[in-house]
Amino acid sequence: MNQEQKTFKNNRKLHVFLLFLILAFGFWMLIKLSRTYTSSVNVNLSYTDLPKNKMLQSEPQSLVKVTLRAVGFTLLKHKFSQKKVEVSLKNSKNKRRSQYYLLSSNVLSSVNNSFSKSEVIAIEPDTLFFELGRSISKKVKVEPDVTIQYKSGYHLSGDLEVDPTYITISGPQSLVDSVIYVATKNLKISDVYDTIHKEIEIISNLKTDKLTYSHDKVLIKGKVEKFTERTIEASLKVKNVPNSYIIKTFPDKVKVVFQVGLSDFNRIDENDFEVVCDYAIIESDGIDYLIPKVIGKPSFVSGIKVIPNKVEFLLEK
Repeated sequence: MNQEQKTFKNNRKLHVFLLFLILAFGFWMLIKLSRTYTSSVNVNLSYTDLPKNKMLQSEPQSLVKVTLRAVGFTLLKHKFSQKKVEVSLKNSKNKRRSQYYLLSSNVLSSVNNSFSKSEVIAIEPDTLFFELGRSISKKVKVEPDVTIQYKSGYHLSGDLEVDPTYITISGPQSLVDSVIYVATKNLKISDVYDTIHKEIEIISNLKTDKLTYSHDKVLIKGKVEKFTERTIEASLKVKNVPNSYIIKTFPDKVKVVFQVGLSDFNRIDENDFEVVCDYAIIESDGIDYLIPKVIGKPSFVSGIKVIPNKVEFLLEK
């Protein structure tokens, strides 16, 4: 017998041995899986039949461990196909305030229906706790997150508008009560020289799908125009002057320099600005001059500065 024939014969023996080994293992598995065992599987829960006008206020327990008695084949099938069982809250009981509970034995029939050819021995935990509360709605302000870079010489005329300014949110009371405002996604626009008119998505302050929003987008609007510099003289007022004293300032008027859109250039006069010095700062900071500050101005001006920024004074009885 040559070498090739010997190799072929040895390989055939090996193949026969492996075949019998596989068959033996298969018969052994059949015998094992035909026997009855007790084992645990995980079961997903979904909740139904909520009381009228009530909502789950927080995420309830969504997974329980079920102990089963069944033949090996059945248990093996359950291990690889995780079940989902609906839990009715009709028989739930109030513990205190919004806290409710349900005994796991109340869901036994639903679990049994999901596991045919199996006997349910136990469910862990033995009690399911959850929070039920009212579903409410309220209006909250929209806070836009917008970054604008204007073309040189251009600026926003007036305020940036949000439409709508307020939206309605609805959901569990515990969540709705915690929301003070809703924000938008960040919007960045550059080289702006014309009217702003952009839609922007609202983002949820909380990572939950239990809140609903009356709008998922808002409109950002703003008038943009070319700005120019203008200077006017404004009267100077002083507050917190000591009793029985009269104060004189030098000068009695200051120059207010500001940026204004061309369309509003001729709308402004000195009465639109209120410039005030606070005498109390002299005593608190130990200085011998007044500091003029603009405390009233038109909404459509920007880049304000006062000349001079220090004012001499004289106190007289």
